[in-house]
Amino acid sequence: MIPGKWPDNPENDEDSVLNVSVDTVSFIIARSQEAWVDSPYEEGDEVDVTERRSSEAGFSELAQFIDDLNEDERIDLVCLMWLGRSTITIEEFEQARREALREATQSTADYLLSTPLIADYLAEGLEAFGFSVEEG
Repeated sequence: MIPGKWPDNPENDEDSVLNVSVDTVSFIIARSQEAWVDSPYEEGDEVDVTERRSSEAGFSELAQFIDDLNEDERIDLVCLMWLGRSTITIEEFEQARREALREATQSTADYLLSTPLIADYLAEGLEAFGFSVEEG
């Protein structure tokens, strides 16, 4: 997959442990890196996702892409972020899915994209499962 290119086939392999494909996560990683590259934000800063969505086309497109994923894919993105930032362990992933579903109070895109280090966290979450970010 070419970083930043829409995934050709966002479907998962039937034997995958994740409900979201590596291509889809890789796309989100590449696009979020682009969105945050010139950003003055650092981890822990409050980010107004609504403002960024309305003022930045690339950010808006990425948010819409995430919003358009199915619920299971969005839940796994949240859990991959948690895993990548060491909020959960890989052994807690299944339980974290239930917690993420139960605690969802805002759009997944808004939640994920309000985290400046989202690309790093998603990549680390994939690596915990033995996957690497697809680059081509």
